[in-house]
Amino acid sequence: MLVPLSILNFGAVMLRRKFYPAANKYLLQAIQKWDGDDQDLAQVYNALGVSYIRDDKLDKGIAQLETAVKVQPGYVTAWNNLGDAYEKKKDLASALKAFEEVLLFDPNNKLARPRRDALKDRVKMYEGIPVKSKER
Repeated sequence: MLVPLSILNFGAVMLRRKFYPAANKYLLQAIQKWDGDDQDLAQVYNALGVSYIRDDKLDKGIAQLETAVKVQPGYVTAWNNLGDAYEKKKDLASALKAFEEVLLFDPNNKLARPRRDALKDRVKMYEGIPVKSKER
């Protein structure tokens, strides 16, 4: 049996309406009950990742987006979202890698190309500079 579409649809509606805790709950339920196509499942992981990030749960969001691209390696939207999330986390090298992955699958991607180019310059600029410890 496929996941009841009502759970998945309700999660998507909650995400669009910016009710992130509710969206997270329903999207997690959809994942737990999933027995459909993996490519569709990757979309649910992507939506959950976006919801977590918008709910200021950056690490949880990144974990879901990483799962989405593991389930469907050519999922350009999830790679773009992962690049955004890593950039938001100030992990510029990982953001750069994510945008480079987008361009492997979609060489003319209008979102990833300028982001990758800007990140290349920023990563080079910070190369060799130690990262400040959070303990200070």
